[in-house]
Order: sequence, then structure tokens, then C-alpha cells
Amino acid sequence: MSDFFASEPSTQTPVDEQPTPAEQAAPEEAAAPAEESPEAPKTVSRTAFRAAVALAIVFFIGTVVTAIFAAQQHRQLQRSKDARAGVEQVASRFASAVLTYDYRDLDKTKNAVLALSTGKFRTDYEQNFGGLSALFTATKGQSTATVKDVFVSAIDKDTATAIVVLDERGQGTSGQRLNVDWYLRLSLVKVKGKWRVDDLINLNFAGQGAQPVPAPAGQTTPTTAPAK
Repeated sequence: MSDFFASEPSTQTPVDEQPTPAEQAAPEEAAAPAEESPEAPKTVSRTAFRAAVALAIVFFIGTVVTAIFAAQQHRQLQRSKDARAGVEQVASRFASAVLTYDYRDLDKTKNAVLALSTGKFRTDYEQNFGGLSALFTATKGQSTATVKDVFVSAIDKDTATAIVVLDERGQGTSGQRLNVDWYLRLSLVKVKGKWRVDDLINLNFAGQGAQPVPAPAGQTTPTTAPAK
């Protein structure tokens, strides 16, 4: 009997084993990191984008500040150039006017000088013009000044200083004369937005730059050399 039961094949069908809840949770937990991996590149991408935007903003602000500074510098430079040009123009015209005269029309000289002067110089010139007029008329004085250069040495708000270099050719009853490279220092002030001369200083020593004008052909030039 025991052999019969031992040799008889089993007729029971194997039952598939069902995974336990713990075994089911293990694969899900293992798969979780794989699902979170796409978030890492997104975070890096957002950080890079924010950094790029921040750099762009900084660059833009820097560009705007630089442009504003450059514009201010340009305006200051332009104002300085305009002021210098204005001083040069008035200084040149004044120096030419004060040393250009003709005894036959001295009012023209007077009006030109007074139009470009102010302050003490204008007052003194106007008060002493009567004496100058009498002198020029008596000596039949004529003079023409040619401005060669103007140096603006300083501009400080509404005051300026300029040095004018000129040649002056004159004639009268005493003969002809030629003054080369005369230097006049002018002090200017701004009056109602316009530059005007209020002081003049002759920087030449007595006789400096003066040269005799050659006498016409056939005439002799007087000399101071002692006779032998």
C-alpha cells in the first residue's frame, strides 16, 4: 500500500505564487529615481536663463550709463569749444579795430572799439579819444593792423584772457613804420552773453618788433649814424 501511494504521480496543479505587497512596492521605489531625472536638466536650464537675463540687464544698464556720460562729456567739450571760439573772434576783431585807424574817418575806429569793449577800458578810451583824434589828425596818422594769431590762455565762467599776435603798418607826417609780431594781452568778460574787452596790456618793449619801411626807389632813408 505504501508503495502504491509512493509511486502514484501527483495530480495537483502548482499554484503560482503571488508577490507580497512589500515585493510590489520595491520595484516602484526602484523606478522612482528614473522618473525624477528629467527635472535636473530643467533646473540647470532655468538657472542659466536667469543668469543670462541678469547679465543682459547689467550690460544694458552699463551701456546706458556710458552713453549718458559720453553725451555729457560731448556737451561740455562743445561748450568749451564754443566759448573759446567766441573769445578768439572778439579778441581778433578788437585788436584789429584798436590799431586800425585813418585820420580822415576816426569815428569809424571809435565806434568799432566801443562796440567790443566794456568796463574801465571803454570808459578810459571814450574819455581820451578826443586827444587821440587831435594827435592823429595833426600827424595825418593812418594805421592798419593784421592779426596773425590768437591764443586763449584761460576761460573761467564769464572771464577770459587772450593774447593776440599782429603786425601793424602805419604812416603819417613822420614817415612809415612797420611793427612785426606785436603782442597784446586782452582781458575779456561776458556781458549779456557776449564777450567784451575790459583791459588791454601791450606786452612789447619799447621799439620791439619795429622795422623801418624801405624807402621808394630814388629816395634815401635817413640814418642816425655819426658823420665821419
